[in-house]
Amino acid sequence: MPDARVVSEDDPRLIFVSIEEATVPPSGLINHIKDHWWAVHPTKGLIFWHQRHRAPQCNSNKHTARRLQQQFYPWAECRFIPSVFCRIDPQDYML
Repeated sequence: MPDARVVSEDDPRLIFVSIEEATVPPSGLINHIKDHWWAVHPTKGLIFWHQRHRAPQCNSNKHTARRLQQQFYPWAECRFIPSVFCRIDPQDYML
């Protein structure tokens, strides 16, 4: 029986951003996430959970990040990335 906690890599709620794109600061408003361990798809890049805002699948604690990656994304790897930049859309914060 499949584990109900595992999220398929084809799940439409996941957003992937290449490491090359995520580590270059874009213009405009940004969120800078420093020194975190990320769940990373082997070919598609960093994993974000799509909600009202993109939720980065990362943690500053290596053991927590690895445990969550293994629990929810066993097809991914856990990698340390010193700087990730996420564009902020002000519309996401409007009611």
